[in-house]
Amino acid sequence: MQNQTTPSNSFNQTTCSKTARQPNHPVKTELVLIRGLPGSGKSTMASVLTLVGYEHYEADMFFMRDGVYHYDATRIRDAHAWCQKLTREALSSGRRVVVSNTFTMLREIEPYRSMTSNLRIVEALGKWENSHDVPTEMVQRMAERWEVLATH
Repeated sequence: MQNQTTPSNSFNQTTCSKTARQPNHPVKTELVLIRGLPGSGKSTMASVLTLVGYEHYEADMFFMRDGVYHYDATRIRDAHAWCQKLTREALSSGRRVVVSNTFTMLREIEPYRSMTSNLRIVEALGKWENSHDVPTEMVQRMAERWEVLATH
């Protein structure tokens, strides 16, 4: 996998599966997790998947009120719980879902692993201006705690 500090406007993809897929038994649900730093293109990539029928969730959506982003650091756990709940409900209803969050630490992915055996993880590695004006110092702290995803 490319290191996050490498200048790139691309992505890496890893597919994880708890069970082997049978050729004659198509999987009804799929969960795609898009991870990356602010400004890496996570939301843009997810929006493309919505065009082909995926439902899109991210913790940042929790902070949207009437189209305006109102971040509150004291509610970040609530935001992630909300995102996980909506994802679980959509998958339980047989829908395909894409979740775009930073997922800087691998433990942040774990709640999603139990939701489906059909999981794909994509790393967004773009270097654009972030849409929520996250300060450069905060992005740097996120980059410093970034954990590399093992490939299969």
